[in-house]
Amino acid sequence: MTSVNFAKVKIYGILRARVIADNGEDHSDKTDENHYNLLSIDDGQSEILEQYEINIDIQSLQFANVKCISIDPFINSSIPFSNIPIVFTPLPFDDVDASPLDFIRRPIFDINLLTKSEALTADQIAAKLDIYLKQDKPNVIVFRTKYDGKHSLENNHYGIKRAINENKPSRGIDDIHMNQIIGKDDHIYQDGALFIEKENEDNTDVAFFFCFHSQCKTET
Repeated sequence: MTSVNFAKVKIYGILRARVIADNGEDHSDKTDENHYNLLSIDDGQSEILEQYEINIDIQSLQFANVKCISIDPFINSSIPFSNIPIVFTPLPFDDVDASPLDFIRRPIFDINLLTKSEALTADQIAAKLDIYLKQDKPNVIVFRTKYDGKHSLENNHYGIKRAINENKPSRGIDDIHMNQIIGKDDHIYQDGALFIEKENEDNTDVAFFFCFHSQCKTET
C-alpha cells in the first residue's frame, strides 16, 4: 500500500469542534484560490481550549473545478459520531483502523454522486455551506490534515498566512476533500469530509463531500 507524504508536521485525523465564527468565502488575489473558512474551538474535556481554522477548498482555478455534494440527512452506522471526542484525534491511514475514510475501499455513500456531478463555482459551494453554517454555530466533524503554525511549515501555506495577516489561529484543518484519484491505488485511507451535527429531535447529521475535477479522470 502506498500513501501520500504530507508536508512536515501535517497529520491526518479527525477534528470534532464547535463553530464559533463563519468567515465564509475568501479569495486570494495572489494565488487565485477560493476557500470557505470557519473558526472552531474544541471545548470538550480538554483543560486547554484550542482554536482551529477550518479551510475548505472551493475553487483553485479561474473556472469551476471543485465538485461538492451534500447529503441531508446522512445516516451511516459505520461512523460513530456521538463517540468521537471533541478534540483533534490523529488517525493512521491504513485499513486496520476502522476510522480513516476511504470513499472507494470503504464506501459510506455512492461515490458516483460526487465524481459524476458537475463542478460548481466557489459561490455555488459557499451558498450550499451557508445554509447550515451562516446562522447556526453547530458542532462539526472534519476529516483531513492538521497543520500547526508553531512548527516549521512552508511560509506560503494558506492557513499560516491568514494567521499572520488576519490574526487567525495558527493551527487548522485543510485539504478537506477526497485525496485519491479514481483509477489509481495510492493516497488511500485518508479522504476528507465535513459533517455538520444538527441539533434537532432526530439528531441527524449533514455530510459534505468534495473532490477536484482532475481526480475523477480515469487514465487509460
